[in-house]
Amino acid sequence: MTSKETAKELWKMNQLHVSQNDGVVRTHGGQIVGKQKWIVNVDYSLDTKEGEDFIVNAASSEEAEEKVQKLLEGQARRKDMSLGSVFINFAGTKEQIDG
Repeated sequence: MTSKETAKELWKMNQLHVSQNDGVVRTHGGQIVGKQKWIVNVDYSLDTKEGEDFIVNAASSEEAEEKVQKLLEGQARRKDMSLGSVFINFAGTKEQIDG
């Protein structure tokens, strides 16, 4: 194999691909790059809701939880209420939960 062919193969291996099914960016080896869908199950005090799953795009569990906190704060503002207690039961990627 010539150096030009080798360089081309290395270039192909480092290409990123966007999945048409879930929109997640992966390397040639299947490793996820950047953000992916996270499912965060939350119990919170606002109206009469007891718990709800939120799906957000985030790069980490911490970022997913922060995004859900901001979503809940926005819901409270729109209803002229203040957000009470928030308990995050779990946060996992959609891939982890779906299997």
